[in-house]
Amino acid sequence: MGIEKYLVLNKYLLSLFGVEDIRDLLNQLKDKKEGIDSDGRSYFVNALIGSQNLNISDYTLLEYDKNIQEYLRKINSKREQITLKYFQYLAVLFTEIVLDNLKNRKNEFLQNLNHFLVEDYKQKHSIDIIDKFTENDLKKLAFWMATGAGKTLIMHINYHQFFKYELFPPDNIILITPNEGLSKQHFEELQKSGIPCRLYLGDLNGSSKNNKEVLIVEITKLVEEKKGRGKTLPVEAFEGKNLLFVDEGHKGRRSEEQKWAKLRDKLAKDGFVFEYSATFGQILNERQRETLEIYAKSIVFDYSYKYFYLDGYGKDFSVINIRQNLTEIKEEDFQEMMFVANLLSFYEQLLAYEENKHLAKELNIEKPLWIFVGTTVTGREEESDVIQIVDFIKRVLSDEKWLKGWIDRIFKGNTGLKDERGKDIFENKFVYLKKRFELENLYRMVFGGKGGLELYELKNAEGEIGLKVGENHYFGVINIGNVSEFKKELEKKRITVGQDAISHSLFDDIKKEDSKINILIGSKKFIEGWDTWRVSSMGLLNIGKGQGPQIIQLFGRGVRLKGKGMSLKRSAGKPEIRLLETLNIYSIKADYLNRFLEAIRNEEVEFETIEVPVKFQHEDKWKNLYILSKPERSFEEEKVLKLSIDNTISYTVDLLPKVLMYSAEKREEAGIKGQQIRPESQEIRFTEDIVNLLDWERIWKEIIEFKTQRQYWNLVFDVSSLKKILLSDRYKIFSSQEIMKITNDDDMRHLEDIAILVIKRYIDLFYKKSAKRFETENLRYDNLKQVPFDNYIVKIKKHDNNLVNAIRNLIEDLDKLVKEETEILPRVYFEGSLYLPLLLESKGKGESKEIDKISPPGLVESEEKFVRGLREYLKRYKEKINAEIYLLRNLPFSGIGFQLQWSTFYPDFIMWIKEEEQQTIVFVDPKGLEHARGLDDEKIQFRNELKELEQKLGNDKVVLDSFILSITPYENLIRQRNNPPSKDEFMEHNVLFLEDEDWTERLFNRLTAK
Repeated sequence: MGIEKYLVLNKYLLSLFGVEDIRDLLNQLKDKKEGIDSDGRSYFVNALIGSQNLNISDYTLLEYDKNIQEYLRKINSKREQITLKYFQYLAVLFTEIVLDNLKNRKNEFLQNLNHFLVEDYKQKHSIDIIDKFTENDLKKLAFWMATGAGKTLIMHINYHQFFKYELFPPDNIILITPNEGLSKQHFEELQKSGIPCRLYLGDLNGSSKNNKEVLIVEITKLVEEKKGRGKTLPVEAFEGKNLLFVDEGHKGRRSEEQKWAKLRDKLAKDGFVFEYSATFGQILNERQRETLEIYAKSIVFDYSYKYFYLDGYGKDFSVINIRQNLTEIKEEDFQEMMFVANLLSFYEQLLAYEENKHLAKELNIEKPLWIFVGTTVTGREEESDVIQIVDFIKRVLSDEKWLKGWIDRIFKGNTGLKDERGKDIFENKFVYLKKRFELENLYRMVFGGKGGLELYELKNAEGEIGLKVGENHYFGVINIGNVSEFKKELEKKRITVGQDAISHSLFDDIKKEDSKINILIGSKKFIEGWDTWRVSSMGLLNIGKGQGPQIIQLFGRGVRLKGKGMSLKRSAGKPEIRLLETLNIYSIKADYLNRFLEAIRNEEVEFETIEVPVKFQHEDKWKNLYILSKPERSFEEEKVLKLSIDNTISYTVDLLPKVLMYSAEKREEAGIKGQQIRPESQEIRFTEDIVNLLDWERIWKEIIEFKTQRQYWNLVFDVSSLKKILLSDRYKIFSSQEIMKITNDDDMRHLEDIAILVIKRYIDLFYKKSAKRFETENLRYDNLKQVPFDNYIVKIKKHDNNLVNAIRNLIEDLDKLVKEETEILPRVYFEGSLYLPLLLESKGKGESKEIDKISPPGLVESEEKFVRGLREYLKRYKEKINAEIYLLRNLPFSGIGFQLQWSTFYPDFIMWIKEEEQQTIVFVDPKGLEHARGLDDEKIQFRNELKELEQKLGNDKVVLDSFILSITPYENLIRQRNNPPSKDEFMEHNVLFLEDEDWTERLFNRLTAK
């Protein structure tokens, strides 16, 4: 468990949800939708309410959920629409729990924490160095979250959470950052979120305490006592109770760390602190007991890089790991070899990008960028690393024979550098490149052409030196602090620097879509605050000892990935796409690599990667199995859709759960307990007089943001068409009449929220219906030609050599891998599957507990139950079943998808029941249904869509059907629901419950009955 076993506050909060490991809670939520349902509740809270062993009331969770939505509304009122991802929601929810308890039940909260620590947690884990909580321990909440996980968004919500509960009225609100670059970024982001703020520029004049203004200041400007002039700021300037936000307050140098911690502690003495860092793993250890105990009691949420990575976020990464004594290899040879290998790695990515541009655009992958980042930019006693890189580039461009020699050795795996298995480190690399390699093309794509290297100082861009070949465009830029000193060092290498008084900043061009810059060479300031998605290949320069936090920040900047639909996730797609979604890390010096790897090990993400082969089954039958094939034409490109009233659309908006909380909140102020209020529900609509009172500027902005978020690019409307929706009879609001009464501004805003909800629901239904009509006109049957993938990628921690060797031995025996079920690589055998093995998600048991990641993901519990249940049914009734039955486990976003009212829906399984010329295609989705709206949920209604499609396609030899197999028990599904459908009604709509022992009989009975 590593250092995380000490995080007692976090472990206590997890226990409220009936889990011990954050992964169990993450897995409950990560496949759930973002946003809110038609009842005004988040899909995440629906899933949490439906979970087992919950030690917090449904009512309390719904209250917290309502608060979180209000914080989001405040942030979104002045910026692009933001929705929380599941881990961000949990971080905010955990904060909500703590602040609520600190405000309203502090003594009871302390007792509960200490009871958990002493009577429960310490009994199971050896953490004797952690003493009981005191009130002083709860004056700080820290968030351990990976770079790219949204710490800034969490900070903005924490700001509103603090003022919701207001533990005290703060005298000063201060945001402390590591450097000016990040200060400016925070300033811009706070402004977008509508939070009053100002940058500290040397004086405190003009600051306002009345409007809850945040002062942004770098830690380097804070001092114990001001001496002389300058922009330093003594901590004594902030008297009273301060509210502090601290971003990345760790540098890794012990003396500096202690000085800054002392300043922060003095500022926060009587106040409260929110702290955010991706690098706690670099500073927390048992040797620094005092620091460990502070953060053990204050880290409220842990979503460190290992969780971020294993959940599929950010790029994958590859670090050259040399496990041998390098005395046999000359230092000069090692450096040359590493530079050329780094060059080949980058060229391979450029090729993959150019040859897959359309797919890269679809997946939001930007053009690759090769960066060199270090801590020095000039050299006096030794050559600086930067100058070495320039010298290597010069040699690549001028010495083709030397370059070809190294390329030949690297491609042949004849470098003399061995990995931990004794094989050449490049033996299995560059598979994609070797088939396509052309030296002339390398020169063209990387450097813009062939010829001598030329350097120019850009007079219009401070600190920039451009690199180009002859008269070609610039291909690279060096960004440094002291150009004149650097030029002197270059001159010692007989490298001259010309003057360019025309060109503007090349560094600024890097983010532009048409940028020609392929190489960036710069100093360590890029570690903090640099914002780009392009980095794909990284050369480490001077990485010093004890700089773990900077290394992780550098790493976090490099692995950032937009992902399809800004999901931030890897696609797990074709090998060439995996190349583009991988950060390759090299260095010309082995010491830098070793220090980098040491920091990565502290983050627990050093994995052994094993490819597990897949064996295709029944390939001779594929041509006779039908699938639904989608049209290639795009609805949004082909059609302009004008919003209008469609009389075939009708829907209900169920607001009663929200009304209960809203009414309770208002009446508690009058001395009536919330739980006593149970308003009678009615069907209500907006009247014209209320519609005319609404703030249509606010509603218009919300709907435009909704249109953008949903990517309904071809939908056009005006305010008049939005009003017509509210005045139509196409919807029913299930609520109390009281909700329509207006007595104050809050009532009016609440009505506007309901109006926005009604309009959004209509637009969703209207757009999807129109898109479905367009798409189904072109749907057809096609023969199955391929399955989604040809191997699994399994990741296991490097230290577990026994399991690694066991799996490697297993995959050598394909027959055993396919047909046997073992704990070493958990899997389920189903003879009718179109590919095997069907791997299972690691459950932390037996030999499988060290398997950290399987990609594509293994079967989850509900999917495994389906396959095993189907297998047992077919075995039990094999004498009665005359049909051939085949099964395909599909893959999200890269499998055989089809349109569900325009939302792309990928069923977990496709099952074919084939009897001579007749075949039934059954789409099976074994999932939880916590967020289903009832029988009108789109996945449940999909069966009706399928039957309509079956009639339209008119092939009397093909039957289409679908089933949802709910892992959520029926009783959990209907909790907190008004007038829920009966279990039999669900079954009539092909929703079966895996809790029922006879679900397989019911499934086949319904199929044969038709």
